Amino acid sequence: MNKKLLLKRFLIIVLPIFAVMLVFDLVSKHILDSSMQIGQSSPFLPGFIDIVIVHNEGSAWGMLAGMNVFFIILTFVFIGILVWYTLSENVVHPLYHIALGFILAGSIGNMVDRIAFGYVRDFLHFEFWPSFPVFNVADVCLTVGVIVFVVFIIMNVVKHFKEKNGEKNDKDQSNTK
Repeated sequence: MNKKLLLKRFLIIVLPIFAVMLVFDLVSKHILDSSMQIGQSSPFLPGFIDIVIVHNEGSAWGMLAGMNVFFIILTFVFIGILVWYTLSENVVHPLYHIALGFILAGSIGNMVDRIAFGYVRDFLHFEFWPSFPVFNVADVCLTVGVIVFVVFIIMNVVKHFKEKNGEKNDKDQSNTK
């Protein structure tokens, strides 16, 4: 039964989020990278976000630049672990699947860039926070996915605590009778 529900959640939740966000990421990178020069800037939401074309050969702030193969392998391993965990634990909670859709879209969006170009095409920049790294839609997907995943984990920890605490209270009450 859980395998059917898992497949249903994958098709209804994960796949649409993954497909829409991956296409949005790759199309936005293509359009902006082909229409602007590296380092060129253009206002997007004045005072908040501007568009700046950057080719990032590392991670955030360009850390670990030149370690493209490492990031590609790390992404494959990470995706493998996510898929294994999802299947082995039969995780059917909708929040987990929402997180999974965003995380997969972000991971694969940046991995496609690394494989195709040897760098990640970044373009979103916070005007009000100049030192924050330039990022892209895939990075936003990863951030949203991780936040939703953390909410999922917290909800499960609280649920587990309440269930365990409720069982303890039930045992205590039955011992006092």
